[in-house]
This record gives sequence, structure tokens and C-alpha cells, in this order.
Amino acid sequence: MPAKTKKAAQDTAIHLVTGNDEMAVKSRAKELAAELAPAEGGEFAVEALDAHADNAEHAASIIREAILSLSMSGFLASEKLVWLKSANFLSDTQLGGSKSVLEALEELQKVLEGGIPEGTRFLFSAISPDKRRTFYKSLTKLAAADILDKPSGGPRFDEDEAARQAATGAARDRKLKFHPDALERFAACVGSDTRQVLNELDKIDTYLGDERREILDDDISLLVPETRRGIIFELGNCLARRNLRKASNCLQKLLTQGEDPVGLLYAAIMPTIQRLTAAAVLIEEYGLRVPPNYPSFQSALEQLPADAQEILPRKKDGTFNAYGFYLSAQEAKRFKAAELAEATIACAEATTSIMSTGSDPALILQQLLVRILAPR
Repeated sequence: MPAKTKKAAQDTAIHLVTGNDEMAVKSRAKELAAELAPAEGGEFAVEALDAHADNAEHAASIIREAILSLSMSGFLASEKLVWLKSANFLSDTQLGGSKSVLEALEELQKVLEGGIPEGTRFLFSAISPDKRRTFYKSLTKLAAADILDKPSGGPRFDEDEAARQAATGAARDRKLKFHPDALERFAACVGSDTRQVLNELDKIDTYLGDERREILDDDISLLVPETRRGIIFELGNCLARRNLRKASNCLQKLLTQGEDPVGLLYAAIMPTIQRLTAAAVLIEEYGLRVPPNYPSFQSALEQLPADAQEILPRKKDGTFNAYGFYLSAQEAKRFKAAELAEATIACAEATTSIMSTGSDPALILQQLLVRILAPR
């Protein structure tokens, strides 16, 4: 949910920040607490109650302390903020389902439904709530709610796109901007986990300082540690660049880490061949131009006839990653369309060999790379 302006936030008395993305919940709650804090009264105008309870008795005590705070006027100020912070007792756990906690939450629900004193604002932040609970359903109706969940899997889930969105949003908050190449590499290396995205961007932000605010591909290579996703991304890059030695090294790293050989075929090798094949066909048969800048390439794509548009590789949700295809089209000149057609057949044969013979999968994949990348 988009962040509200300070005025809009202060016009609402009850606020909820929750979800299963712990870092995002904590970050948004901290930001919102600063917006809601009264201008007068300083630290005396904010009562922040640590709601990470050790047991049911502790949780019930925290909830009742919040109820008491809501019933009392501000100290040295006419306004105050009560913040029930990072609660862990709304989850579907033994703690969240205990009788004492449920009874205390019912008391809090009645207080909130009855209306809190004028000038008092209530902020409740909670991690991984059980959305079936009566209290949760009631609170989402009473409060201005920010629900911050991690992207969920499914047949239409695109992890790469989720990673790009997470990186772009977090960078925007820091007034940083990704160069498109850098965004692709960052998303591939870091993924969409909020904690990791924020940690890596904080490191990059410090490195860049105030002099430069654009993140380049070299910055990612220098600062972001090598990860499984990053090595898979690099394997695809080495394939596209027709660099057999580096592709072989990436493959060996992944196999040493215990990656499934067939999984690598479907995650890195075959998608790269598919994009290169589409680009080579469009270049050779439809005269697609690959200019040195991305906007001109977008214009060239728009001018393709309808049957050529159908060749463009699509993601799981049916959308088209134009910039990713731009990178592939730049490298497609290293291959002929006929070579890539043979590479597609070679991938299918390698898959069959791995799954139906007793041959060494690592050797089969290394032989596949030689078959695809060796100069003709």
C-alpha cells in the first residue's frame, strides 16, 4: 500500500502495519511512527511498547498496558501516540492462540471500537498475523492498514520481476537510480527478500556517497556478494557472450553447490538459448535493427509486423521483458539462427541423457556447453 502523507496519516486515529515481510513492516512502522508523533511533547508524547512477548502472560500484560495508555491523556501535551511495536502474538502459533492473549485482544478490540480519546493516535505493528482471527478482521476495518507481504509463489509468479520491483522501490526511497544493466544484475544476485535488498542497497548508498546517485553494473559486481541466483544469471550471460571458459566455471560452481543439473538446464541454459534464438530469427528474417541505445531498440520492436511480435519470448504472466531481450539481441550476433536451432536440440538431448541414462550429469552439461559455444 502506498505511503500516506503526514497530514493524511495524522487525520486517522488508528493505524495498522502488518504482514509477513518483517523488514518491510518494521521499516514502514518506524516511518509512520515519525509521521504520527505529536509536534509538541517530545519523547513524552510517544509511548512505544515493545510487543515481542516471551510467553502468553507477557503478551497479555503488554496488551493491557496498551489499553491503559490509550485511556490516559498525554503527559505535558494534549496529543500522544501509543505504539504497540512488532507484536508476535497475532500469528497462528501457540502464543497467538492462547486463551489469555485472546481475552486481552478482545478487551483491546472493545476499547478501539468504542473510540479512543481525542488527540490520541494508536499504531499497531505486527509480524505474520493470522488473518482468520476475529481481532485481525476487526482491526483492519477500524484502522488505516498497510499490509506488507512478500510476493507469493504460484503459476503466474515471476521471481525476477518481483526482485526488480523490490530493488527499484527501495532505491527510489534512497533517491538512488539503477542503470538498467545494474538492475538486472542486482535483481538476479539479491532476489526479492526485503531484508537482503535493504542491506545491499544501504551498502551501495554508502559507497556512492552524495557525488553519484546512479548505480552501475560495475558497482553490483564490486559490492554485492556472489549468490546462487547471481551465478545462474552469470552463467546465462556467459552463454550469450559465447564465453566457454567462464560458462564452464559458472556451471562447475553451481554443480559443486549441489544444484540440480536438469534445474540448471531449465533455469539458465534453455531460457538463454530461447531468447538468443528469437533475437537471431528476428534479425535474420525480419531485419530487426539492434541500435546502441535501448529507446531506439524499443521503437524497432514496435515496428515489427504482427507475426514477428509473436516470436518475442514471454514471461510466466504473459508479459515481455523488453530490456532483457535487448541484452540478448546485442549478443545474438555471435550466433547464427541455425546454430541456435541446433543448440535447442542439444538441450533436449542433454535432458534426456541426464534423466534416462547412467551418465554423469556434470559431464553431460559440460559437453553441452562445448557443443553450443565452441567456435564453428
